[in-house]
Amino acid sequence: MAGNDPWLGRVWKVYAVQGPDGQYLMPANGGSFTLQGMPSGGPAVYYTVNFAPGEMPPCWGPLKLFPRGKSAFAPPSPLLQPWTQPGAGPWETAADAVRNGLNADKARLEGDLCPDGTTRALTLVCVPNSTTAGTPLLVLKLASPMVAGVLKPEDNPTGGGYGDH
Repeated sequence: MAGNDPWLGRVWKVYAVQGPDGQYLMPANGGSFTLQGMPSGGPAVYYTVNFAPGEMPPCWGPLKLFPRGKSAFAPPSPLLQPWTQPGAGPWETAADAVRNGLNADKARLEGDLCPDGTTRALTLVCVPNSTTAGTPLLVLKLASPMVAGVLKPEDNPTGGGYGDH
């Protein structure tokens, strides 16, 4: 981990996605990425995403993620066992709790994905020490397409996902 920044110095893995726009959060066989803080010295003003071809959807290439909020989510109780497909239920439950508990105070990264010509609001949340192995929970939330730069009134997530590093 780079300094006190929980986003840096890790390979983030996306294990599973839900919702009709889940394909914009992870390729079919899982995904992984790293983040680079900009500027490279001092606290990050924003982050760029790095990944090998096929590791994340192409719409992540130009993505910039901006830090928001200060308050970290508490780890789930009980802690999550290391992820396996048969044991995904508790991971989904923990990710849903984070997505439902998001507010302006919660620490997160936000950016815009434009996969099909419409802009969708992407939120990433890192929940430290969420597993029995001490790894953080990564939670992804993709909101409805924006119309004229404003989220649709229903603002329901159209995709969600989770993983760790």
